[in-house]
Amino acid sequence: MAYENPESERVCAVADYNESLDERASHSQRLEDVRDVQEKVYDLLGDFAAARTRYYTDPAKVRVRDLLHKDVVMYAARGILTADEFVEEAFRAKESSSEETVMGNKWQQIIAAISDDTLDTGDLCTERDGDLYVCELKSQANTTNSSSFPQELRELKDKCEQMSRFKRASGQQVLPAFCVLRDKRSADEWRTYKANERDLANRDLEGFRYRYLKGKAFWLWLTGYDSIEGLVEDTSKIETGDVRHAREHCLNRLKSEMAKLLREHGLGDGINDVLKLKGLV
Repeated sequence: MAYENPESERVCAVADYNESLDERASHSQRLEDVRDVQEKVYDLLGDFAAARTRYYTDPAKVRVRDLLHKDVVMYAARGILTADEFVEEAFRAKESSSEETVMGNKWQQIIAAISDDTLDTGDLCTERDGDLYVCELKSQANTTNSSSFPQELRELKDKCEQMSRFKRASGQQVLPAFCVLRDKRSADEWRTYKANERDLANRDLEGFRYRYLKGKAFWLWLTGYDSIEGLVEDTSKIETGDVRHAREHCLNRLKSEMAKLLREHGLGDGINDVLKLKGLV
């Protein structure tokens, strides 16, 4: 018959209990850390909403003449029939181009705020495994094309060379990273630029080696979260303030100004009248 040691069993039970307490404490701390990070994100997104409110309430930011610079014929070919419809569509295009830049800068600021050993000094720089990475951030892959991409790489290469001069005394290696925030296909790989025979303008980039990260791999590398959605679980926590009302007021102002301009030039309210107005102002 096996001998049972009650004291040993009590020691094991206490150890299991303490381990369980430690696990719960660790889990609680992780949840608290996640909440702290998300609070920072929600606050900074609230700043974005406040910036957009200022944009909409400043008449100099969006004017009817700005909308008339758009391709009126393209909108007509898409089935736009009235001046009001044109204002709505052209306004959406105008604000979208502005938002991409502002939101890109805001994500860079957010990443720097929640990522360890990462600074936003105009350029995003982060220390990983003892190396300093200079990061070029793009909201999505299609923000660059075959013509603009080499120039983006050239700027990244120049930034790394400048940073290397500052870091020469410390001997810290400075590496380039080209990062894409949003992409369903994750990637983390080293790439080398190869210029073809006709690519004379970009011969200076021949052999330039850079780290390419996009989508989930980028977010995990820099923040520990796998996506934007991993950071923002509840959009109702973003303090949007008066941005919705400010946008509606801005759109109504533009419609009124467009109608006034059309009347002043003896024109009606159709898309063909907008096209005529474009040639007059």
